[in-house]
Amino acid sequence: MKSKRFLIILGTLISLILLVIVFSHLDWQAFFNTLKTIRPLEILLAGLIIVVIITLRSLRWTLVADMPVSKFKHFWQAANIGHLGNMIYPARAGEVLRIVAIHHFAPLVIGRAVSSAVIDRMLDAIVMGLFVLLVLWIHGQKIDPNIGRSIVGVFIVATLGLMLLIVFVDRLHARVQGWVTRGKWQPRLQEWLLHALEGVISFRQARNLSITLLLTLSIFLLEYLWMWQIIAAFGWDLPFEAALTVGVFLLLSISLPSAPGYIGIYQIACVLALGLYGIDKTQAVAYSIVLQLVMFTVFGIQGMLVTMYCGFNLSQERQSDLSHMTN
Repeated sequence: MKSKRFLIILGTLISLILLVIVFSHLDWQAFFNTLKTIRPLEILLAGLIIVVIITLRSLRWTLVADMPVSKFKHFWQAANIGHLGNMIYPARAGEVLRIVAIHHFAPLVIGRAVSSAVIDRMLDAIVMGLFVLLVLWIHGQKIDPNIGRSIVGVFIVATLGLMLLIVFVDRLHARVQGWVTRGKWQPRLQEWLLHALEGVISFRQARNLSITLLLTLSIFLLEYLWMWQIIAAFGWDLPFEAALTVGVFLLLSISLPSAPGYIGIYQIACVLALGLYGIDKTQAVAYSIVLQLVMFTVFGIQGMLVTMYCGFNLSQERQSDLSHMTN
């Protein structure tokens, strides 16, 4: 509990510092003039692409969990609740909320829910690593090589981790089954791990692995496409790689502690990324705000509709997430 409170305080402090850095000496007249140039058609198209991305992510999660497509609706609902949770709460609390949600909606045993969510994010880490390497290749001389090394390390760890888990999951499953249970908590932990490892086995045996990988690649390309649409909405004639650079910088920056909604983090990431293409600080800040507003609008509308339709109490579930994960 103390560590969670510390992360909240630290994240809020980091966001405030970044906001002060970003908004200091900002040309407000140029800022509002930049916003006036926005073309609404591209903004609308960007919002529709985000809707498609959420749909594809939900479908991929369904396949990763090795659940029938008839359960897709529940994964879509849980994914939207997760996005809404990440908007409202710090420390990526939405990741826990989506696990709790799918545990209730599908219903999926908690171990399978956790393992499917972890594999889902590991796939993201692997594909993200490929795009990070591409951005490093494009801007190799302009980006600190230490950042590149650390990201390459994460990419290698995620790839090897998933491969080793898939290869040795049978042995791990047999080892857990052979545990001698003692006390009251060990049977529950054993059940958790067995369900989680069974989820990995199901993922490995699934016949749709190629579809899952294709979906992951498509999701990332669509992520960069909607960011490119926002660039087009400002009337900037920038190549697609500019959106790719923005997307990679954003993905790297949201790993830092921040206030809810990644306020401050988005601004500094867009300033750094678009600065590589000659977009000044004021214009980049305007872009970052529009980017967040479009994303938050889609996440907020879909997330609130799901919570109201399903009767999912976001606050109550967040407060009791640990009890859900241990029961």
